[in-house]
Amino acid sequence: MFYLIIISAYLFFVSLIVFLCRKAKLKWFWILPVVVVFLLAPFWDIWLAKGIMWNFSRRNAPLQQISSTVRTPESVLWIDNVWPGYDAYGRYWMVNNYLDGVHLKILILNGDKNKFYLYHATLKDFLESEKIRPAHEKMSRMIAKLKEEAKAAAHRPGGNRKLWQIIRNDYEPRLKKLGYEETRKQEIEKIFAREKVYHSLQEIPPVRYQVTFNRIRLPEWQEKYVWCDEIDITDTSANHQIAYSRRCLAYTPMTAVIQMGGTPFEGGVHIGDKQVYEFDDKVLFGYAKERRRGSECHDSIFYRNKNFTRRM
Repeated sequence: MFYLIIISAYLFFVSLIVFLCRKAKLKWFWILPVVVVFLLAPFWDIWLAKGIMWNFSRRNAPLQQISSTVRTPESVLWIDNVWPGYDAYGRYWMVNNYLDGVHLKILILNGDKNKFYLYHATLKDFLESEKIRPAHEKMSRMIAKLKEEAKAAAHRPGGNRKLWQIIRNDYEPRLKKLGYEETRKQEIEKIFAREKVYHSLQEIPPVRYQVTFNRIRLPEWQEKYVWCDEIDITDTSANHQIAYSRRCLAYTPMTAVIQMGGTPFEGGVHIGDKQVYEFDDKVLFGYAKERRRGSECHDSIFYRNKNFTRRM
């Protein structure tokens, strides 16, 4: 409603300008450019941001390149120089979603005050949950199928109420009774509790792959309208970059969105991947995506770092 009032008021203002121009007996040849200018004026920052992005894209093409993907990364160092680093919530999220003891056995994350946190796991750390996982995934797939059937039956004679009751009163309690989520949570907490903390990059043990997230600096005046950053992935054993991805985000022109609890980039244009953290999934952590799909894990990639939810 707020936006509708603002738009209506502005259109009324433009109409008034046209009316005054007609009163002054200006020809449409002159009125039309005036109308175009007034209609585009509220969006001047969008056009400016688009121009900055076009220039950035022209100078930095291609914005994304993947020379190889990795099925079993074994050990990964993730350095976030933008926020900077992972808070405790983000580190726990990463351990829970990627450190499976098979594809990834060592995960090192940078945190506050230039600290580095190492987490390690083997398949032995997940013995109890792995016993339950096949039954959990089978039941999860069954529930997902029943939910689709319930949605499809919503407008049929008799509706879908009975089917939803079966799902909620029978299948979902049986899934919970298996205890997979609780068992795995306990295993993750044990792994997280034995973290090792290093106080410099030189102290940490060698890893196979390194992911680095950096801000790309632009001229100061351009940074008032556009944010740019880059994520790159390196095979440290060969000292070779295997993938990189650059992006630009325009600050939203709708200041009311931020005032109502939004983020600075809602409503703004962008180039490159909108969510930067999905890129390492594509290159290094495909196995985790498959596992989450099988377990119906819906944790969003957006919540790796709580700072990200506030600032991006």
